[in-house]
Amino acid sequence: MATWRDELIEAVKSKAEREAEELARHKKRVAEALAAAESAVALGAESLKFAHARVEEKAQPVVLSQEPDKHRLALGEFSLTLELVRESAVVRVTFGDGKPREFDFAKDRHIAPADVEEYVGRRALELVRAAQKAAPW
Repeated sequence: MATWRDELIEAVKSKAEREAEELARHKKRVAEALAAAESAVALGAESLKFAHARVEEKAQPVVLSQEPDKHRLALGEFSLTLELVRESAVVRVTFGDGKPREFDFAKDRHIAPADVEEYVGRRALELVRAAQKAAPW
């Protein structure tokens, strides 16, 4: 329980002091969440590699590009991108040219890396089905 002294100290803080404290808390949340976000990207990248290997077995023109914090699977005109925004511990999954689905690990602490893996795997399945529908093999 806060005493009147603690409350007074809080009440007299300037706007700049409050903003600096909030920024410090946000940086701490992001730093803590980054480990989970990195794990999620690693699992998602494994999903993309698995999809790439299965499609490649069928001699289809599939391309998997991997950069630090960004992975992209392309099959014909369809693509699936997985990226990590380190500054905010956000994992973005973009299917084609659509709006990216964002997993904000700093804000939503209930998100598990396995959730991202499942989402990426489902989008990879959609990608393959769409590509096969467009040009059956």
